Amino acid sequence: MNTLLLHNATLIDGTGADPRPQTSVLVEDGIIRRVASAENIGRPAEGRVIDLAGMTLMPGLTDAHVHFGAVGVNSLTASSPDDNLTTYVISVIENIELALQEGFTTVRDAGGLDPAFARATEEGLIKGPRILPSGSPLSQTGGHGDRRGRYDENPIRSVPGILAAPVLVDGPEPVRAAARQQLRLGASQVKVMASGGVMSPIDALESVQFTVDEMQAAVYEAEMAGKYVLAHCHTSPSVNNALAAGVRSIEHGSILDEETAKSIVEHGAFMVPTLLVMEVLAKSAEAGEIPHYSQMKLRQVHTQMPVSVDLAAHAGVSLGSGTDILGARQSGRGAELSLKARVIGPMDAILSATRTNAQLFRMENRIGCVKEGMEADLIAIAGDPLGDIDVLADGDNVRLVIKGGQVYKETI
Repeated sequence: MNTLLLHNATLIDGTGADPRPQTSVLVEDGIIRRVASAENIGRPAEGRVIDLAGMTLMPGLTDAHVHFGAVGVNSLTASSPDDNLTTYVISVIENIELALQEGFTTVRDAGGLDPAFARATEEGLIKGPRILPSGSPLSQTGGHGDRRGRYDENPIRSVPGILAAPVLVDGPEPVRAAARQQLRLGASQVKVMASGGVMSPIDALESVQFTVDEMQAAVYEAEMAGKYVLAHCHTSPSVNNALAAGVRSIEHGSILDEETAKSIVEHGAFMVPTLLVMEVLAKSAEAGEIPHYSQMKLRQVHTQMPVSVDLAAHAGVSLGSGTDILGARQSGRGAELSLKARVIGPMDAILSATRTNAQLFRMENRIGCVKEGMEADLIAIAGDPLGDIDVLADGDNVRLVIKGGQVYKETI
């Protein structure tokens, strides 16, 4: 039996309860077996003891909107699908491993990452978080996933086992076939593009994409496989379309009205705001690094998303947590919680990236809380995230990372 005692920490258990000082957690064979006061826990006869005095112990963080594969996808065009593939794969692996080192033990890919990377991570070939891949996102012609220039007839192609490029489909039956294909390839859920996007070149932010019938085809196929659909939606009309189709997870929700927020609650759906990427893109815009077609869309979303998060929180929407950050060497992922805490407070920000995401992933019986019987996904923080949520923005403050009972980082 592999035994590990995490001793004498202040525990934030991910249930919303107040922190518990001087608390210890006993892990056996990757499962949390006991949570008790440090003076009553008793030391195991065998195994390791890690003293966490002065540190905060909490569930491993989760990210419901990652794009590990977005490290230069636009260079992989239809005419040269093998350009820089070695560099691309190395950069993707670096993003995956960096996320775990910053305390993220489970993540949901929001499109673009081939499920082969998730399998390689599960097999231990890559030392990263548990990955729930979406494979290729589905987009209508001229939609957010259509990255072609106006007169380019050739979409970016996928590279099997490496790159899951967007699939352009129109009509319920082609959508159905595309959803089935992503599920066949190993997708844990299906991603659809239901509105215009900030960085896409030819669609308006207000564009409503895919009909209800088209999205229902994807939802049906996902549900028949025991899975669900997440939808890129910036505006209320696109959110309402997605909800009518049975979509479970609303991504971004940047420009909401009160009635739409209530409708999310009524449909039992989740919303995953992505504040960090807009903050990063806003700084890039100041440096003149954002294309002209995105600048006005970016200003609108950057301004409105915090307002929509506040509105959704007051309406009782189940708010998950996602970062949506792009590029090579994706660091500082925990800053999403800092930005969210400005709107909903530090405890609710932490819960969004632990308990609520676990519920969204349908993994609430495995991860997201520190209690007996749960998988031992745990992190120790140098500092008090409730007193200073910004400590989570710096991965160096994450001193201990445990996934499934295995220690992947220890800098105590």
